[in-house]
Amino acid sequence: MGVSRDELRKLSSQIDYLFDLGKNEEATTLLKQALNDSADDRAYNLFFLGEAAGYLEGDSKKQKNYLLQAYQLEENDPYLVKNLGVYFLINDSERKAIKLFDKAIELDPDDFESFRNKGLALSNIGREKKAMEWFARAISKNPLDYDAMRQTGVSLSKLGKDLEAIEWFRKALLVNENDYDSMRQLGISLAMLGKYETSIDLLKLALSVNPNDLESKRNLRLVIRKMTGEGETFLSKALNYLGRKLASAWRRLVNQIFG
Repeated sequence: MGVSRDELRKLSSQIDYLFDLGKNEEATTLLKQALNDSADDRAYNLFFLGEAAGYLEGDSKKQKNYLLQAYQLEENDPYLVKNLGVYFLINDSERKAIKLFDKAIELDPDDFESFRNKGLALSNIGREKKAMEWFARAISKNPLDYDAMRQTGVSLSKLGKDLEAIEWFRKALLVNENDYDSMRQLGISLAMLGKYETSIDLLKLALSVNPNDLESKRNLRLVIRKMTGEGETFLSKALNYLGRKLASAWRRLVNQIFG
């Protein structure tokens, strides 16, 4: 086998990183290289075919089929198990994702990414307290896991604790000053606290790192509207306040029921 699995995994991480930043040409070149390099490794070649189906063709069903085939060939490869879990997480099948992340952790107890990914799945279903426990475990495995730091902040923000959230976004940015996700989330929390000008600066900074980040674009528009008072009435303010209070109460109930 010409290329080791460790090398293929590193290549996969580079591909994800480049696509995330919107550097599609560079990412596509690496993905084609990965397909070539994995030609003699059937399971990983299927995995990269799945990546190509998702990234290049936008065909989720085809991607799932390839990832499942790879998993069936190598059910005890923690990287393939984890990435099948990520597919289910992205496609709103959190329960299936959690089972796969649990299996990945069992296979590789030091895989901090699976700890973090389980936290993300829990956060997606409103279990913020449990999610933060898993983010903390990820950070204990890798103290430089800025993604887990950021997601801790996101969970705190969902619970209405934006002052605490801000500290976690800043911690993440100390590790990776170019983490546009943390810039965006910091901007959102600052807006929730009424610090609109600083929020706008951070959202623009996030877009300078990744001009294709739709969430930063959307939130920038919202903050500008909020700052100018465009379209805002006493009723809309009251409804926003009530909505946040109800969401917070619901999350507390979910956390009480499920621990």
